[in-house]
Amino acid sequence: MPPPRKRDDNWIDGLRGVASFIVVTGHICTAFVPFLHNPADKEGSGPLFFQLPFVRLIVGGRAAVAVFFIITGFVNSLNPIKNARAGNTSVALNNLARSTFTRSGRLVLPTSVATCIAWFLCQIGAFSMASRVDAGWIRGGAHAPDGSFGEAISKLFRALTLFWHSGPGEYDPTHWTLVYFLQGSFRVYLALLAMMLLTTRYWRAVTVFLYVWCWVIGDYIVGINIFAGMMLAQLQVDLGPRATSLLPKPVPTILIVLGLFMCSYPQEHAEWIFWSRSMKSMIQQVIPLYTDDTRYWVSLGTTTAMVGVFFSHNARRILTLPLFNFIGRVSFPVYLLHNTLMRTVLVWLAYSYSAMKFPASDAQGNVVELSRAGTVGFIFILPIFYIILYAIGYAWTLYVDPWCAKVVDQTKGLMFREDEQQSLAEKPIPMTNVVT
Repeated sequence: MPPPRKRDDNWIDGLRGVASFIVVTGHICTAFVPFLHNPADKEGSGPLFFQLPFVRLIVGGRAAVAVFFIITGFVNSLNPIKNARAGNTSVALNNLARSTFTRSGRLVLPTSVATCIAWFLCQIGAFSMASRVDAGWIRGGAHAPDGSFGEAISKLFRALTLFWHSGPGEYDPTHWTLVYFLQGSFRVYLALLAMMLLTTRYWRAVTVFLYVWCWVIGDYIVGINIFAGMMLAQLQVDLGPRATSLLPKPVPTILIVLGLFMCSYPQEHAEWIFWSRSMKSMIQQVIPLYTDDTRYWVSLGTTTAMVGVFFSHNARRILTLPLFNFIGRVSFPVYLLHNTLMRTVLVWLAYSYSAMKFPASDAQGNVVELSRAGTVGFIFILPIFYIILYAIGYAWTLYVDPWCAKVVDQTKGLMFREDEQQSLAEKPIPMTNVVT
């Protein structure tokens, strides 16, 4: 695979890669050490090391999802804003129409391929061991083979169609976010269309209004994050390379640290310890009743940290290093496939010995629960799993991504009328920009 082309927002690739990696670690921790979602071992006791602020971000999957939504708003609106600022409204609208189709196709088609893979593995019984493990999160997502071929085909059709309305995925529950990515993208496109003729001042005012509106109506998963991303895109267009030299050097660092502290807000039982209890009391003063204070803190913290990265030369430089750009390029297939691989490869690595030692059921016909490998075993198991996961993700970018892109482009060629301004059309985007 050729190296990614350098561009002003290349740090976004690295940030996307970090987010996808944290999603995987978060789900592994949720499966095997779910108590890390709490701020302490139990009520009235002190925290364990991995329950401390900042360190607990290894289970920060919600923050990683917020990163993806902010990137959605940022990447989908960047070029239209550039053209609108330059007065090229017709070019902006042309590219917006094409990107609406192209980006949507490059999200839906790979997701459908991943769904078919999970469906096939389910039908051949590849999740059978996962249905017996002692990790409740994995066991709960281990779908049993369908009763008949007709039923299996019917459920596959439903998973490829109705899923995009109702979610979560029956064969991979972690795909629930992809429905919201698609919805969020269309909300960005609609907002861009509505604001295309506005002056710069009112672009900013309307975007801030949309952010505040989403905050007060409880749209804390998608809305506040996509419009935060749109605001970042406007800053990128207006400031360009100057952004990393505008603020005193300590300020971006303070913003990043403050944002990561906010993202450390525990998913469960925030009232158990002083620091999170104080944060809970604080956020409840400014959010609607009966909403999820965890999501609000995580979204606010993610936005704050990303603003710090945006203004930080050093943070951007780190995120453009080859390692971060590699994990960024494979972030989408890693996101799509990690749960399927957890229920197969990771389970086989962690539970094979127990499965060979104990029968599937006891004398009374009850299912025998499998016990995982010990801590020492996981020291070797997890690196092997990550190597396999990222190797498959890389292979996906070599073989599946180009096929998906070709299908989408051919479909676009059939559906779109030829335009004399063909050179104004949006250039093909790498598949790593799809979760955007």
